[in-house]
Amino acid sequence: MHILAVDDDVHIREIIPMITKKVGFPDVTTVGSGDIALELLANATETYECLLLDINMPGMDGIELCGIVRNMPAYRKTPIIMLTAMTDKDYLDRAFKAGATDYITKPFDIVELGARLRIVKELITARKQAAAITGTPADIPAASARAIALEDPVTFPGPENLVDYNALGNYLTQLSRAGATSSQVIAIKVDRISAIHERASEQEFLYALSETAEAIGQVLKPQNNLMAYTGNGLFMVVSSYATLDVSRDLESAIQSLLDDRDTEFDNSDPLDIEVSIGNPMRPNTSRTQGVKKTFERALARAENRYQRKLNEPRPLNIRIVGK
Repeated sequence: MHILAVDDDVHIREIIPMITKKVGFPDVTTVGSGDIALELLANATETYECLLLDINMPGMDGIELCGIVRNMPAYRKTPIIMLTAMTDKDYLDRAFKAGATDYITKPFDIVELGARLRIVKELITARKQAAAITGTPADIPAASARAIALEDPVTFPGPENLVDYNALGNYLTQLSRAGATSSQVIAIKVDRISAIHERASEQEFLYALSETAEAIGQVLKPQNNLMAYTGNGLFMVVSSYATLDVSRDLESAIQSLLDDRDTEFDNSDPLDIEVSIGNPMRPNTSRTQGVKKTFERALARAENRYQRKLNEPRPLNIRIVGK
């Protein structure tokens, strides 16, 4: 795995290659600034497969660098690990919103760094295997693939707090380690997503997801959150807000925005997007539960809410057409 590490501290640049070599990753290039890193990325003959970025650097800091790298076509999905002494939640939030995949605080543990790099390696391998099956290059956005399966956690344009699903899990882990006990998890389901997926073209399907993400982001913006699309019409939200509104109120507010958007298929037929929201829950990221089980429980709540709605009278969705 070809790794690029960016840190202004000479000592750190000396020890990173030694540490990564001990844990099985000897191919590391180190540079001392964001400007040098960008020049190297732009002119490299071989694409770097993982980036390790310090945050607190003179000039361009690591968060700004992360955001710029994410706009480079070859690095839109490249794993980026922030390797930093900055522990404040503000840095954590900004880093993940900029596109960070993971976040490790200094002084870092050799075993922990090795474990994170092995996870990155597994992610890269999985993407390459999926690309080999679909015939799509592994470094281009999933939305550009020829066929989008319903279960695919595809990427699409959305609000700044929309992040990769794997990154959202890492974010929740970091919140828990920082003792952010007030954080909450909530899942949101697009109703009848199978019917939408079956009828819609790829672009129409991504459009429906993007519109839903925008509505969720607008309603939940005051609650300081990150969210991710998990596939199957499901969105996961992690909020560090002390108290979330009750799910029915959130559902009503998001639904109202979606109704106002008057989303349509390309032939002007209404693309009536409806959502179901599960009750918020406190995350349990203990060794026995873990982030995965927390997310699974939240998703189950959204699914249960949708099933309950199937037995309720559906409100009329009347669209007023201008004269």
